[in-house]
Amino acid sequence: MIRLFALGLLATLLSGCASLEASSAWKDRPVGELIDFFGVPRRIMVVPEEDLVVLRYVRDSSYVTREAAGTYTGPQNGQIVHTEYWEDVQHSGSCQIDVFINRARLVQKVRTKGRCAVVEMAPAARA
Repeated sequence: MIRLFALGLLATLLSGCASLEASSAWKDRPVGELIDFFGVPRRIMVVPEEDLVVLRYVRDSSYVTREAAGTYTGPQNGQIVHTEYWEDVQHSGSCQIDVFINRARLVQKVRTKGRCAVVEMAPAARA
């Protein structure tokens, strides 16, 4: 039970890290740079009480792992053998990225939800 709780807490913290990293990378940058990087948003929403526009992006973060699918222990050709069978397992996931744009058309903040640790959130730093 404690392991399950620790795993859930770790996942929550990692998703928060992605949001914090993206927010600091995009803060006060022009919306044009954001659209050049992420492309056309899936949805555009308005938050009138905060005078902001929200651009929503959704990225696929599915992955495949190779896992043991079964075993066989028994006689084969006069000997006792132990065989393991492996198969590829698809794990589905997605990352929702909400980007808040202010009236000056600058990024105010970025919020993420889901499995976002594997999604590239900002362009590489310029040297």
